[in-house]
Amino acid sequence: MRYFGRVDLTNTLIARFRPMETVPERITDLMSEVGFRRAAILSAIGSFSEATFYCVKPESKLPYGTEQITKISMRGPFEVLTMEGNMLPYSDRLIHHLHVALGTHDGRVVGGHLERATVYTTLELFLAEIKGCNVEKQDDKIAGGVQIKLPIEDF
Repeated sequence: MRYFGRVDLTNTLIARFRPMETVPERITDLMSEVGFRRAAILSAIGSFSEATFYCVKPESKLPYGTEQITKISMRGPFEVLTMEGNMLPYSDRLIHHLHVALGTHDGRVVGGHLERATVYTTLELFLAEIKGCNVEKQDDKIAGGVQIKLPIEDF
């Protein structure tokens, strides 16, 4: 069984998000504006005024569920040290899978799976259209949650 597929990421945009815009909503809007159905966030740097992210609790068992997730909401400002991920179709909507590392004013780093954030000063984003592969998201009975499903997988 193959667990990979080839993609074409040659159609890459650079975008700048402004103060008070929200992520991932603004990424979804941008994708709609330029006609992307699937996208990879290659990199993003800037700052957030607040962020909500989550991490899986220690000693969680698979398949994981919401009771095994720690949800963290924090006020910044934060430096976005890195953000990457993907935006893929799930049924009739897009699902975001974004991971973020944020720097605090005192040099600490926090982060995890980004649920939502508000841009503070700017967010500079490189967004690549995923072409040549009909990758999507599906419910995953083994790992739990909504996970990537490649068209070549047979499970």
